[in-house]
Amino acid sequence: MVAAPGLLIFDVDGTLTFSAGLTRLAFELAVRDIYSITDSTRGIVPFGLTDRAIFRMILKNNNLSNGDFEGQFDRFSGLSARHLERELNASDKPGLHTGVRALLESLSNYSDIHLALGTGNIEQNAHLKLARHGIDHFFPVGGFGSDEEDRTAILDLAYRRSVDYYGIEFEKRRTWVIGDTPLDVINGRNIGARTIAVATGAFAEQELLKHEPDAVLPDFNDRSGFIRLVKDG
Repeated sequence: MVAAPGLLIFDVDGTLTFSAGLTRLAFELAVRDIYSITDSTRGIVPFGLTDRAIFRMILKNNNLSNGDFEGQFDRFSGLSARHLERELNASDKPGLHTGVRALLESLSNYSDIHLALGTGNIEQNAHLKLARHGIDHFFPVGGFGSDEEDRTAILDLAYRRSVDYYGIEFEKRRTWVIGDTPLDVINGRNIGARTIAVATGAFAEQELLKHEPDAVLPDFNDRSGFIRLVKDG
């Protein structure tokens, strides 16, 4: 019996890549350019937040008007991407989490497994981070923090775009959301998908287990185990 096609929706920061603080730096440089203030992200804990939500918090915390939020966010997005690209290319600190490249290469060999992004990143920033490590081509479609502020809406958009892009009505029981924070688990469940939490970011396995994902992994080193899970789980 041939298995139904599967869709894997991956988070970016903390799951696939780490940017060694360069995203925060790019945000602060963009805010400096627009509003002439520094240290604008002070006190913001970004784990699991979308870039739209982070920008809204920056405005609030620094007593800045959000009267034209969409226009302000568009300007911030463009400037942050420009700064991020420069900083990523100038630094040897960003990297991929252990096992990521080998796993993606293995997954690409399966015609019944399809990949997408579901990330709080601004779309251009997400692709910059992946392209920095030569893995952008694995993800032709996704939902992003420049689309929506709410993570559930982003994941739902990633799912719907994937259905359109691949021309497959993926069963929700064969749709997996993979991320490193409790919010990835919670919002993946909100769209009816199954969830895999990986302890590659700021949250340990025990903390992730509290949110009852379908599986918790320490990293992506066990490629055969991961593939078995998403194909047979």
